[in-house]
Amino acid sequence: MSFDTLIMKAVTDELQDKLTGSPVQRVYEGNPGEIILHLYSQGRQPGLLFSVDSRYARIHLTEQRRRGNEKPSPFCMLLRKYLVGGRTISFSNPPLERILEIKFEPPYGIPPVKLVAEVMSRRSNLILVDDKGVILGAAKTVSWEKNPMRAIAAGEIYRPVPPQEKLNPLEMDREEFANNFHSLISNGKSPEKALFGTVSGLSPLTARELIHRSGWFEHCEENKGLRRLYEEIKKLFIDLEAGNFQPVLLPRQKIYAAIPLTHLGQEEQIEYSEVNVLLDHYYGELIRKDREKQLKEQLNHAVEKRLASLYNKKKQQEKELNAAANAPQHRLYGELLLAYGHQVPKGAENVVLPDFYNPEHNVVVPLNPSKSASDNAQHHFNRYRKAKKGQQKIRKQLNKTKAEIEYCQGLLYAIENNEQTSLDEIRQELIEAGYLREKQKGQRKIDAAPQPLKFKSSAGHTILVGRNNRQNDYITFKLAARRDTWFHVREIPGGHVVLKEAPYPPPEEDIEEAAFLAAYFSRGRESGAVAVDYTEIRHVRRRPGGKPGFVFYENFETITANPQDEALCKKFKL
Repeated sequence: MSFDTLIMKAVTDELQDKLTGSPVQRVYEGNPGEIILHLYSQGRQPGLLFSVDSRYARIHLTEQRRRGNEKPSPFCMLLRKYLVGGRTISFSNPPLERILEIKFEPPYGIPPVKLVAEVMSRRSNLILVDDKGVILGAAKTVSWEKNPMRAIAAGEIYRPVPPQEKLNPLEMDREEFANNFHSLISNGKSPEKALFGTVSGLSPLTARELIHRSGWFEHCEENKGLRRLYEEIKKLFIDLEAGNFQPVLLPRQKIYAAIPLTHLGQEEQIEYSEVNVLLDHYYGELIRKDREKQLKEQLNHAVEKRLASLYNKKKQQEKELNAAANAPQHRLYGELLLAYGHQVPKGAENVVLPDFYNPEHNVVVPLNPSKSASDNAQHHFNRYRKAKKGQQKIRKQLNKTKAEIEYCQGLLYAIENNEQTSLDEIRQELIEAGYLREKQKGQRKIDAAPQPLKFKSSAGHTILVGRNNRQNDYITFKLAARRDTWFHVREIPGGHVVLKEAPYPPPEEDIEEAAFLAAYFSRGRESGAVAVDYTEIRHVRRRPGGKPGFVFYENFETITANPQDEALCKKFKL
């Protein structure tokens, strides 16, 4: 990414053209670090977004609607007081700076104000200033101790960002440029770094582009190379002053620029007619993917933590089960003591007695020296009954533990292979299962119906695909009718698939397509052949006390599906 001075100039020009004189209708906070102004312009209500988040610092118009914070910050409330009901007067950009200044005509009775947006990575800020230059408030306050150059706090005089000690590209002459540039080259700087350190208003990306456009590495004579480079710099900034921008997005490189980047050769570059549209699309996708990644990490951590606990629990239960498997031995001890009690000496810790089930062998029977033979026999019979009863209980608990391990493995698959909407549903499922804590108090809980995928078969029938346990449970037991057909891959995690509206057995082509979707949305996606079972919904039932999406089914048939089938991938746009 590269929100540089060129992008800022392009954004400012577009805002000045589109929004000058627009009334401010609403101010609210979106994602962390975001302030959004809703303005009215030409029958529309565009959102002007400011972000001071160091990872996504930017300014642009947005068409994406965000849910407002239920507890807005004091700064947001301050902006509402001074801006809502007023209108914009002008948008300006101090030359060669990543700063936008917006002047407002506030509502009646409130003095004029100016909103200053500084886009500078971790130092990014949004500052409200009155007509006397006094700061009324800021998104981030900065004390004199933290920044001796300029404090940013209510009551302080607003001081502009100190200028960089670099040359102004519109005012510098060629000799001045050559001396400064050559000085950095002589100190071992690369041409890109030397150019970035010499001329104001350039990002490293733009510096690299100008070096390429000048043909610096193709010229044998240094003077010729310097002349061409100087001319390219002048041409670039003259064009930008005239408003000649051509915003481009390079999706594979994950960068954007105000001008085409010829130094990247054949790399795909998508041109945009407006830089605001480019930024809205780029950051919308970037933030969505980052949030999705963070959510996946959170969910994976919760499930893997539980899974580790379950593996330990399973190991302990298996150990207890093995110990309980010795129950018949205690019964034998008791029987021998009753049969040969007269041979047991008093105070002995053990006794060797013949095994009447295997006369050729003797059995060493452990004893409690303080008890009689009959009391020791009763003790071993009690241990036998307890162990046998415990064995049944442990086996039941072990089966329950194994089922939950299977459930967790299915969750890990669903987390890895789903996107934001489905991940939100999985998160709610983990909260209900006790794997995650509930949302903080004061946050709204969205209890919307699950959103499974929907497809149409070649015969025109609806095919529903669950991507997580909540969706699986929803389509199987709420959306499906008893005569609908249910599909699932055999013995591996995957989504439930329901073919609706078709009588059973459905058309062969529909079976093949629904089975393909079941295979594709399963852990067997990378395989060339996957076994898929299918049956009527009426033969599918929940496991007693089981987790969402876990079922038993019977009276099924099996078909082999290829999740790599190119024709079906193309048909369903997968």
